[in-house]
Amino acid sequence: MKPKIRLITLVIAFFASWLPAKASDKAPTFSYEAEVAGVMCSACSSKVKAAFEKLDGVTKVKVKASKEPAVAKVEITSTSATLTQAAAIKALGADASSFQVRRLTKKD
Repeated sequence: MKPKIRLITLVIAFFASWLPAKASDKAPTFSYEAEVAGVMCSACSSKVKAAFEKLDGVTKVKVKASKEPAVAKVEITSTSATLTQAAAIKALGADASSFQVRRLTKKD
């Protein structure tokens, strides 16, 4: 009888881990805005987005055109309270020579 109870307990625990977390269990999110020069086309935009998605805790990245030519505004949502411009440049890797991360600031 005990092995059946253990098996049932393990199965329940396994499936319970797939359930979505409660709203109260969610980590706090922080909003950032970056300005990246050198973004001239959709391929450039995709490279910047993919690189920024690799940053610690990032859950959403939105790249938008700005009024200035070849400059993109990037909106970032992250669970990390400490994203930095240096980390953003590092995330670009080899593409960092093609783009200039002018600023990365946390929104209020």
